[in-house]
Amino acid sequence: MKKIFTLFSIFVFSNTVIFAQATPNPGFESWTHVAASFPAPAYDTPDNWNTLNSTTAGLGQITCVKGSVAGEFHSGAAAIKLITKSILGQVANGIATTGTINTTSQTIGGGIPYTLRPDSLVGYYKYTPVTGDNGFAEIQLLGAGGDTDTIGYVRFVTPATTVGTYTRFSKAIVYRSVNPVVKSIWILSSSKDAVTHFANSTAYFDDLNLAFTSSAGITEQAQLQLTVGPNPSNGIFLITNTLIKKGVFVLYDVTGRKVAEKNLEGTSTVVDLNGFPLGLYIYAIRDEKNKVIKTDKVIIQK
Repeated sequence: MKKIFTLFSIFVFSNTVIFAQATPNPGFESWTHVAASFPAPAYDTPDNWNTLNSTTAGLGQITCVKGSVAGEFHSGAAAIKLITKSILGQVANGIATTGTINTTSQTIGGGIPYTLRPDSLVGYYKYTPVTGDNGFAEIQLLGAGGDTDTIGYVRFVTPATTVGTYTRFSKAIVYRSVNPVVKSIWILSSSKDAVTHFANSTAYFDDLNLAFTSSAGITEQAQLQLTVGPNPSNGIFLITNTLIKKGVFVLYDVTGRKVAEKNLEGTSTVVDLNGFPLGLYIYAIRDEKNKVIKTDKVIIQK
């Protein structure tokens, strides 16, 4: 999906549980300090996210701030704080994205590899609007066609009133295509768009993630008929299956990259993950109609 923006504000065009990390640094715990260089002040930038700070700092203004004071973060020791600023008579939205901001072509492109199809966007926010402004958090799941090939899309819009304490949000992703997802782009903003944006509107976001409905709503009895274990294990997992005749087990790492796949064979299937790096993985089991009937996490440890 193509996104058009002026130098200081972005307008995104659109028609409108188990967690797998779709992007690094979703809790905004990791930042890089940028030293002052006159006339630009010193500032911190969130790792793995792009902002307008490198442009606006030269004009003495910072629109993305590390929220590390008590009360500014939901968990850990930091959150992202986005502030809409008035700069030389123009309004600059506080923007953070995992895409690439191109101020010459006035687009946000690129993205990070991701291949899953989550159900919803979740996270925590606080918001202080000015004159009925709204902030937002959105994610685009893109296909092989790149920025114009939107497979799934969701945007959570904050209320136009003050939310003074961290509040959880959750909003379902709308899928427009059955084609595979190959990458994702997150966009966070302290203001609604390039038309509705007011200086000093301030948004905090923390603990962002994508959610999967555990086991696709199958009953507890059905859960007992489709198990993966032991979990954790040393890399050898046994899938016991008396629920479906045919299926496939697909394994993903925490970035959403598919790392293994195995057809289910009868009522018992051994999945050998010896040699895989230790840590957390997400799996999905699909039936013969390619419908996901179970998702969960597995841990490989020695």
